[in-house]
Amino acid sequence: MDFFLEVVSQWWELVVFIASMEIYGSAVADKLDNSRSILRRRYYGQHCTLELGTYIKDLSVVHSDLSSIVILDNSPGVYRSHPDKAITIKSWFSDPNDTTLLNLLPMLDALGFTADVGSVLSHNLHQYSLW
Repeated sequence: MDFFLEVVSQWWELVVFIASMEIYGSAVADKLDNSRSILRRRYYGQHCTLELGTYIKDLSVVHSDLSSIVILDNSPGVYRSHPDKAITIKSWFSDPNDTTLLNLLPMLDALGFTADVGSVLSHNLHQYSLW
């Protein structure tokens, strides 16, 4: 995780968007950031909208121009308002051999060169078993 965040922070502005309460989410974000100041912008449950009993991450609170917004999440329901901006990742359960995030590095690098990430992600290429 540390290597992934260090590399990707050189290409993208990293934002944490956790659908849980801020008291929990802030502790998680602090642990991920590890005093590097790469996760400065943080959004929590209070920034989500509640639809049909599910919290939805409205990416427009992050930025009004969604052309360069990508969300990595293990729960497709939370980004159903912006499926063309999403890369679904599997949940992590303390598996030291998990390379999911590392496998995404080439794609995240390449997405930085497109005018609208949705033009690539909307083709559902990210749904294949690449990670």
